[in-house]
Amino acid sequence: MTIWTRTQLLATGLTRRDLDAAVADGRLLVAGRWLADVGDSPQVLSVLRQGARPTCVTAAATHGLWVPPHSGLHVMTRRPSAGTRWPGDYVTHGFVRRWPERSPVASVPLLLEHALRCLDPLDVGVLVDSALHLGLVAPADVAALAMSAPRRVVPVLARATGRSESGTESKVRLFVALKGVDVRPQVQIPGVGRVDLLVGRRWIVEADSRAHHTGELAYETDRGRDVAALERGYLTSRLTYAMVFGEWARTSRWLISMIRTGQHLLDPGRSRGRLLE
Repeated sequence: MTIWTRTQLLATGLTRRDLDAAVADGRLLVAGRWLADVGDSPQVLSVLRQGARPTCVTAAATHGLWVPPHSGLHVMTRRPSAGTRWPGDYVTHGFVRRWPERSPVASVPLLLEHALRCLDPLDVGVLVDSALHLGLVAPADVAALAMSAPRRVVPVLARATGRSESGTESKVRLFVALKGVDVRPQVQIPGVGRVDLLVGRRWIVEADSRAHHTGELAYETDRGRDVAALERGYLTSRLTYAMVFGEWARTSRWLISMIRTGQHLLDPGRSRGRLLE
């Protein structure tokens, strides 16, 4: 943890003079009643200075989770007194008289609990998948979340595995799985390499994890892999970050239309000859 109370830092052997000097020369920043490392998120520090507590996607970013695009700062606040106005970009997750945790930033289990009723179910799945992948929650924690989750979120939680390596991959995998289609992440295909998703028996789906492509070399490598996959009877589709998060309505319709063709169910070995004719 890089956010402390003065009491916590004094307990390490530092003196009040040490703390005052660290604040004076910028090694520590004051955030309300907290002292923070200079590397902490400016957004989180601004929330603490307002007397609120970061949670949901705002807290998720501080824990290193893969966070879906969002707007506003997600916080828990005190019940406001007359005349109190919270900043307009706050997304308030309710009021709390006493913060339930030692750290002022919501823990991963707590932020996921708050996300259940805030985010789209697939975006909840992105957070949960990332938390599992990083080992910050266990499957038992996710099962406990499902006990109190809204009904529409429960099927997503049941399919969170932690095996996906990016939020784009998680979102596509969860969507396809919810349609009752077999989809496996991070599959090694001889002669092709490891692919993001294998849908059914032969449909490879690659999902960009970043908003911008990584350069000409990566582009050439990807196309070379696509040819190698085609030679072995596999179909490859590449989804950009924008297609998954900015154009999801269109992309999800396209995924459904592809599934309805049944092409993903064919044996790649038997399809190989026809594809190369």
